[in-house]
Parts: sequence; structure tokens; C-alpha cells
Amino acid sequence: MAPKRLFFISFVLAAFAPTITFADDRPRSAAEMGIMQGSPPERLIDMSKWDKGPDNRWAFQHISEIIPTANISRGSGPTSWLERTPLDLSDLKFEAPDGEEMTVHKMLQRTYTDGFIVLQRGNVVFEKYYNGMRPGTRHLLMSVSKSLTGTLAGILVNDGRLNPKAKVIDYLPEMKNSAGFAEATVRDVLDMTTSIVFSEDYADPKAEVVSHEEATGWRGPGSERARAGVYAFAQTIGKDDRPHGEKFHYASINTDVLGWLIERASNQRFIDFMRDAIWSRLGAEHDAQISVDYKGSAVANGGFVITLRDTARFAQMVLNDGFHNNQQIVPSGWIDDIRFNGKNSAWKPTQYAEIWPDGFYRNQWYVTMDDHGSFFAVGVNGQHIWINPTTQVVMVKFSSLPVSADKESIALGFAGMDAIARYFGQRQ
Repeated sequence: MAPKRLFFISFVLAAFAPTITFADDRPRSAAEMGIMQGSPPERLIDMSKWDKGPDNRWAFQHISEIIPTANISRGSGPTSWLERTPLDLSDLKFEAPDGEEMTVHKMLQRTYTDGFIVLQRGNVVFEKYYNGMRPGTRHLLMSVSKSLTGTLAGILVNDGRLNPKAKVIDYLPEMKNSAGFAEATVRDVLDMTTSIVFSEDYADPKAEVVSHEEATGWRGPGSERARAGVYAFAQTIGKDDRPHGEKFHYASINTDVLGWLIERASNQRFIDFMRDAIWSRLGAEHDAQISVDYKGSAVANGGFVITLRDTARFAQMVLNDGFHNNQQIVPSGWIDDIRFNGKNSAWKPTQYAEIWPDGFYRNQWYVTMDDHGSFFAVGVNGQHIWINPTTQVVMVKFSSLPVSADKESIALGFAGMDAIARYFGQRQ
């Protein structure tokens, strides 16, 4: 991956982060800034911007204390053991996108990392925590949640309960009067090729994503949109003049529609199907959580709240073609579909093609089609899963970047994770 291409990530904002670091580039922790410290706390978070810096330094690790959240049980089975073969990667050097010589340690500091773990061939080789986070702390995944949701959908596709070729309205007749989704197929939703009117510009207060966050319950219960919930909001989305299926257009509301489709196809609540189909079978150490709107519907697009190690277990399962904890959890064919069956022609018209020209977006995952077959999940404020099938490396990175989409920091994180994965190829 050419470092200069990493500057062209199209979902980021050209915004400046508040100054919440020390002179050595180490971000100040929530405790050092006095956020929610004391009895009672004096420095409270602002609910209108809890997901931005500096409040997110505390909020991302305390989601269930500030917004409605549902539990996803790990079940009663034993934890799947993660073997440890420690290797200190802190001083591993790589070239940052701006040409600066960078170490992994400096990259983790500069990108406001809360937790970072590297697995190679299923063994934990590197694990670090910052900002008060601990192995048992759950952290908000933001849009990494989309990839978990897309993986969950594959179970229903495999057993015939969810047909990608069917129309959304075949499962959700409520959408028949929705301009945006009435003619869309399940595949359009899975691959975000719906031709809907939806801006993901977090800096624009009039953007649809701002209203979307309100509908999910992330801004409190005070508005009519929040009380109506995310499914009602999905029915208000308009359509542009393009046919569905032609162009990748990143729009978070697609994933919440997918969550609704999962509920209808499974005849279960999203949280219960996730529990039964994946989480109780994964050998997770901890229950997962997911934020819900004020109707109790899961915020499938960005609401998962999970520990670092358990997210790594999930990612390792994906690397292993859906097999983990001595069982096939997700059909291997669905993982192959993610990795190999995407539509590059829908990717080509976008700025993403300047980063990975042969890549695509499939089933809520990004696929680079680089020389290592790398694919990944990404969320704003610096959340990542990076999977390199060639070197058998899985990485999970949780962060609390002050700005929702900071292009330099996101590019730096990508470069660092790619360098780490390739390092293991050089060691073999």
C-alpha cells in the first residue's frame, strides 16, 4: 500500500483536534483531565457531544452509563483460550504517510489509542492499554459494528432465511413508501450500493447522519425523532437519481436497515440472534453490549460495546473462515464472499479507489485486494479491525480520537497496522 494514498480516505474530515495532549505527544487521559472524577464529579461530560474530544476519552469506556444499552450474553460455556507468545513491537519502525519515521509506540500515542492487540496465528503477541482501559473494559466499536452486523447476516443468508436478491420490502413492508429503500435489494443494503440521499459529513449539522444519531438515542430522548426511533427514521430517507447497485455510497443507515432485516428474517430481536448465533458460541470472556434506541431497537451501525480481547476473538474467527472455539460459527462461504465477491466497478467511481484501486466493499467489510489480501473494519474516532490472511495476523485497535474522522490519524493507524502485519511475513 503506497503511503501517499492513505491521505485520500474519503470518509474523513479536515478538522483540527482540540489540544488535549502533553508535549511528548502522549494524550491526556480522562482522569488527568478530571472528566467524571470526584464524588460527585465536577467535570461532567456534555451529552450533545459525548463522542467528541475530550469527553469521549471517558465516554467510550462507559457507554452503558450514558445511553440506553442492551446486554448480549456470552452464555455459560468456557472461555476460548488465547495463547500468548509475547513480542515487544513498540520499537518497530515504519514510514508514516507524511514520510516521518515512526515507531509503533509513537503511532499508538499519537492516535489516542485506548487499547491495541495483535494476534499472529491465533496467539497474542502484543497487547497494550492506555487511558485507564483494562482487559475487562468494554469499549464502543463505532462503525466496526457494521462488520459484525454484516457477518451475522451471513448466517441467515446461508440457511436461506435472508435472500440477498430479494427486495428490502419483501421482509420490511413498512418500507414500501420509503423513497430510499422501496426498490433496493438486500444486496444493495449489504454492500452500501443503495442510491439514497444521505450525507455522512459529521461536521455538517444539517447532514442526515446528524439526524440519524438523534434517532438512535445518542443525543438523549428529548426530540420527536429520538422517541420515534431509528426504524422510523429509515423510512424517511430519500433517493437520488442513480439506480441502486451501481456505486458504493457509505451511509450508516444501511446497516440499521440490515439490522431490521436480520430481526425479520430470524424472527428474533437483534440482540438475541447475535447472542444465539455468535456470541454465546465464541468463547468470549465477557458479555457484549449494544446501544439501543428508545424503542429498544439495536443500533447495528455503530453501537457494539465489547472488550479488546473478545473483539480479537471475533476477528480471529473471521480470519479462520468462520471457525472458532472448535466449531463452525459463521459459514466459511460467507467469509469467502466477503473476501472475493465484491463489486469493484461500484468502488471505482469513489475516492476509495485512490487508496486501493482493486478493492471493494462487501457485506459491510472493506477489502483492499492488496498483495496480502488484507481486509478490515473501521469506525470513526479510530476504531479498527485489520486482518492479513497472508501473515495470519489479526489486529484490533480502540481509540478516542478527538475528531470523529481525523484523516492524518486514521491514515497513520492504517500504515502502522499494515507494517506490523508485513513484519511477521519478513520473520517467517
